[in-house]
This record gives sequence, structure tokens and C-alpha cells, in this order.
Amino acid sequence: MNERGSKGPKRVMEPDSTSYRPVRAIALLLLIEVIGLLGLGVYEFSQVDWTQVNLQSLSRSALETAAFVLFIPPAVLMLISALSFLFLRRRGWLLAALAQGLSLAVCLWLYSEFGPRYVYPIMAYCVLMILYLNSHDVRVVFHPRRGSAKQVLEASNED
Repeated sequence: MNERGSKGPKRVMEPDSTSYRPVRAIALLLLIEVIGLLGLGVYEFSQVDWTQVNLQSLSRSALETAAFVLFIPPAVLMLISALSFLFLRRRGWLLAALAQGLSLAVCLWLYSEFGPRYVYPIMAYCVLMILYLNSHDVRVVFHPRRGSAKQVLEASNED
């Protein structure tokens, strides 16, 4: 019997035996999100006739489209984090979480001010990405030195 009282062998996932497929999938999903935001931005900017825009009194659609610029910083963070995930850098996880949080904040602000319909799929995608970033398969890849932490814990228990 193991520590939990079950008869089966205790399975602990070590970083060496972990599949990197979820990490690569997140990198791909982040790249898809960047491309989607870029495409949506190009579409939104092409819908406004910028030659007819009066700077004294901007129309609602022009303001909404101009506010889409707020997605640039999260998109840059997403691109950097996707590259970090591809090269298995630990900071990629933090950058991806920050980018998703910033995207959600921009979506919530846009929703409260203008109520565009495109914020719903962006918010849903961000929430799913945050859930996927916090999955066990992804966290175990980026856990720092699981073996040395276990040795330190066992040494402190012996005292």
C-alpha cells in the first residue's frame, strides 16, 4: 500500500517523463489568438471611412475601432509568450497569463463602453486559455526542480 491507502503504485509525474505536447499546443493557440486579433483589427479598421471622420466629433464606430488599439500590448505579450512556450522558457507561462488578463480587461472595458459583439468570443477564448494554462499537464512542465524540492522536503521531515 502506498501513502494514500490504495494498493496500486503511486504515480508521480516527473518533468523528465512529461509530454511537451500541451505546451506546444498552447504556443499554437496563442499564435492563433494573435492572428485572430490582428485579423479582427484589420477588419474593424477597414469598416470605418477615415476620410470622413471629423476629429471634433468622432462617431461611435470610429471611437470603438480606435479603442481596438488597446489590444496591441496583449497581442505582443501573446506573441512573446508563444515563442517562449516553443523554447520551453518558464517566463512564457507568466506572459501568457498576463496577456490573457489584459485581453479580458480590454474586452470588459469595450463591452461596458460600446458593447461590440466581437468581445464575446475573445473573452471566451481568454477564459479557456487561462484554464488550459493552469492545467496539470502544463504546470508540471514548468515546475522548478521537482526532484530537488522533494529532497529538501524529505530532509526537513527527518529532523
